Formats: sequence, structure tokens, C-alpha cells
Amino acid sequence: MPEAILKTPEQDLIVGQVPRVVGTLTSFPGDFQHFEHESDIVEVRFDEITQRDNWIERCKSIEAGGLPVLLTVRLCSEGGKWPDADEGRLPIFQQALEHLAAVDVEFRCSIARRVSDVAKTLNKACIVSYHDFDGTPSVTDLQSVISKAQKLGSIVKISTMIKTGKDIQTLQSLLQGEWDVPLCVIGMGSLGTDTRISFAHLGSCLTYGYLDKPTAPGQLSAADLVRKLRSQFPVFDQDFIGRKQVSRANPRIRAKG
Repeated sequence: MPEAILKTPEQDLIVGQVPRVVGTLTSFPGDFQHFEHESDIVEVRFDEITQRDNWIERCKSIEAGGLPVLLTVRLCSEGGKWPDADEGRLPIFQQALEHLAAVDVEFRCSIARRVSDVAKTLNKACIVSYHDFDGTPSVTDLQSVISKAQKLGSIVKISTMIKTGKDIQTLQSLLQGEWDVPLCVIGMGSLGTDTRISFAHLGSCLTYGYLDKPTAPGQLSAADLVRKLRSQFPVFDQDFIGRKQVSRANPRIRAKG
């Protein structure tokens, strides 16, 4: 199974063999320590953050606690709140890749390849994401997206709106394919909520929950995801506990130093 590595000053988190919970953050709290118990990765939604002064230092504080930071600057056209030109995000992605573990860039945006190139140069993780808030495209169309996106990113994320059971089957079929990079698949909407757990059992490498407020239709809290996965998925339970006691004996957590 392919793997991706999210690097922090404290440890390297390997994504691929065990599903990871991404906790989405839309504002900076004063204390980052409680995140240790709610997610494996913290996604900082730069497009939602209003207190952007010293944002790099704030993100590095999270990583100092042992959690990799994934920086996302989501375009309005992709369900986010970045209102300005696509090009204006490049300096933000550059800074994030220089100092943090990973970034997320949309497959269909104009700067995807340039962000990918920077990530590869700096040996950092880059999630290339595809979103459809209106429905779920055909299997063939989504397979085509993954085939192209995996050439850019170290992880490919597919997130579509679920309207029927057939849509869930379409997304499930993607997880049965053989890809060059880890694949994250998520069904959005009320009918897709269960996929945030069930797809983890089928090989989806990441599942997303919120730390402060939902950022996608049907999203659960990160704490709920962690609790459900720990009760249903022994491998996740063992690895999630092991992450807090970083040890060279854990093959999926590489301690630094």
C-alpha cells in the first residue's frame, strides 16, 4: 500500500497503512494542547481564519505539540472562503511548505502544478483535492481525476455529494483500485456521513472532522470520528494511543532525534 509522510520537528507521521483523523480548525484558540486527543493531523483553514497575524508561529506551535499541520486555502469555487485571485495564494503555500508538514491544493485550480513542484522540491506532503458539491460524477470520470492528480500530489482526496446509494457505491469502487499514492475518499451530505467511518475500513487514508465548527455538509466532529474509529478499528486504536507516546518501536510514527 502506498504511503505519504507528514514531517514535523517532533516526528514523522506516516499516512497510508492506518486511517488518520484530520481535525479542521477555522480559528486559533489560545491553547493547542487539547488537540492531542482529538485528531492525528490539524487542518488549518487559512481561508476561514480571521486572526492571521503570526499565523506561521501559531501553526508551528501546534506542530511543537506533535500534530502535523495541513494548511488549506480553499477557493470560493471549491466550497471555501478565499475571495481573491488564485495566484494570490502562492506566497501562502510557499511559506506553509517551508515551515509546516503539508498543504492542500485543488486539482482544478490554476496553481496546482506550481504548488506541487514546491512541495516536491522541499520534500513535503501535498494533498491534491477534488470536490463536487452538486453530486457524484461517474466512476470513469473520477478515476481519470485520480490518475492525473496522483502525478501532482502525495495524497489524492476525492469528496463528492451523496444523493443516492449508487453514489456511495461509485466512491467505494475508487477504493478498490490500485493507485500510486494514498487515496482519501469522502461522501458529503447527510447520506454521506457514515462514509467518514465506513470508508476508513475500506482503505481511505484520511477522514475529516471539525475541531471548532463544520466546514462541509455532513461533517462530524473530529472527537466523534476518533471515538468511533477507536471502538471499531483496533489498529487505529493502538496506533492513535501510540502516537502520544512516540517510540521508535512504532513503525508508523518516527520519532526525531
